[in-house]
Amino acid sequence: MKTLPALAATVLLAASSLALADSKRTAEYLLIDPKSHVEQEVTLDVSLVKPVHWKSPLDEVSFFHALTIDRTDDKFGGAILVAVPSEDAAKFAKKYGMDFEGRNSTTTLRGTFLLVGGRGPSGFWIVDTTGKLMKLIAEKKIDLPADADKAGDVGPGFGRGPRHPRRPH
Repeated sequence: MKTLPALAATVLLAASSLALADSKRTAEYLLIDPKSHVEQEVTLDVSLVKPVHWKSPLDEVSFFHALTIDRTDDKFGGAILVAVPSEDAAKFAKKYGMDFEGRNSTTTLRGTFLLVGGRGPSGFWIVDTTGKLMKLIAEKKIDLPADADKAGDVGPGFGRGPRHPRRPH
């Protein structure tokens, strides 16, 4: 009889850890402790992508902001910069979608998690799907804008009406 409560506790613990697995596939999760993921392959649940508002410094690489979703709580999971081969940019945008309207699903994105532009506060994190950025970074052939990782107006309120004006101080 004592094994029944222990078995029930084990099943509940296993089920809760499986439910939490999805939340690890967000930009926010990666950015909580980025050093533990750097230069490793990561998987993200992407709800949509937005192209960056600056010209890529590399003709062969295009950049997007990927908006991730926490499937456990069905809420915004942060945004992260993603590098894709330029020849695949249109296909990438179509696959992941560029509009939140009518999208109630996520698509999995895999790539290598990298630090670009420095070794601390001066750099930013990016997911490389090209397999080329590590080499370009090492050769110092990539120079992205200082605010390249800023997702702009693609946060949780995107597509859901006007934002509230800032209150005066």
